[in-house]
Amino acid sequence: MLCYTRFWSRVAHNCLNFALVLLIVRETDRAFLSSLLVLALVIPSTVAGIAAGAAADAFPRRPIIFLGDVARAAICIWFVRGSGGIETYFIVAVAVSTLTQFAATAEGTLVPAIVPRAELARANAIGHAVGGAAQVAGLGILTPLLLRVFETPDILFGLCAAMFAFAAFQALLIGRVHHPERFEVGGDAPAPASGAWWKAGWRAMHRDPMVLHAAIELTVMSAAMIVIAGLIPGYLSRVLGLPVDAGALVLMPAVFGIALGLRIAGFLSHRLPHSVLSSAGFAFFVPLLALITFVNPEAEFLAGYGMFAWLDSIDVGGFDGGGALAALLTFPLGFAYATVSVAAQTVINDRVPLQLQGRVNSTQAALSALVSALPVLAAGALSDHVGVTPVMAMLSAAIAIAAVLNFRPARRPAPRTAGAVP
Repeated sequence: MLCYTRFWSRVAHNCLNFALVLLIVRETDRAFLSSLLVLALVIPSTVAGIAAGAAADAFPRRPIIFLGDVARAAICIWFVRGSGGIETYFIVAVAVSTLTQFAATAEGTLVPAIVPRAELARANAIGHAVGGAAQVAGLGILTPLLLRVFETPDILFGLCAAMFAFAAFQALLIGRVHHPERFEVGGDAPAPASGAWWKAGWRAMHRDPMVLHAAIELTVMSAAMIVIAGLIPGYLSRVLGLPVDAGALVLMPAVFGIALGLRIAGFLSHRLPHSVLSSAGFAFFVPLLALITFVNPEAEFLAGYGMFAWLDSIDVGGFDGGGALAALLTFPLGFAYATVSVAAQTVINDRVPLQLQGRVNSTQAALSALVSALPVLAAGALSDHVGVTPVMAMLSAAIAIAAVLNFRPARRPAPRTAGAVP
């Protein structure tokens, strides 16, 4: 039931996010505003996310999930009954993103509470697979279809309200979870449980170098994906020459790459060192992103060789060899992303005490939002002036530098904190 409620709520959430970006692009055609909207979808992680983590650790999780889904359904209904406009898009983005923090954090902290520790890697892989399937349904199918068939977004937002309501009903059917014994922050760890409550997640990460390294990896990867999300509309329209809604199909192979990566990473996460999986993931992700950045000249170059001559014969509307090569490259890109995400998340679930899972995960999400806040705006503004390609090239270089810095030798790992999942 947890997977079911996650799927329907994420389908609705992806539909809303993509629809809001498409509506902004349709009405303004400015990359800066689309990046600003992406930031509005992400920035609530810094404040509401930390509060959501504390709530998930302190209160029953099923009611939090239920109320979060019901509230998001109400926001969708409010949008349908409203007059629309750019201001409304930003209001909906901030409201839905804030409420999502509470529901998603509660869902995430349920996993280590109901899954045996030996199965955490597989459970994380299944959770990411559910998210990938929801992306295919929301971004690749429902949103482009409904916005093209109907002239108004009201039908799409009404369907999202129904999906949120259905997810709320399913949340009530999640099996009753044993309420774990509560400890002071840090349990019996040497570090005292002192300081502000909103710093609890950071203190827990800082006490264990392996958890801190994993959190940094997730932060780098999440921030990169946030910046890329702001650049995607411009990349599809200006680099590939495709409509934004139809061009989203180019990105669908990434979802299948994520699915394969989840399958393999979940199997290998307890059989290979975490550093090996994460290093391999970053080693593939950075050059692949660079190749996607310069996809048009690469397609022209490869078309001169016999085995790649078919790239020159593709011409379906605005879809040509560059679009085909981009679609091919997004598959291994998704695979690399999944490898890093599963490996790092499994380390956090494995080593962080159960009563701190919500605060650690929300703190990591807040770090991602803070790290990406200025870059996503700068990337949108720069792409309006110098183009999307140079900005994506700079992004690839920045990810490479951050990954190398995080691979420095770590101190001896701290023992698992008392109260960790047995």
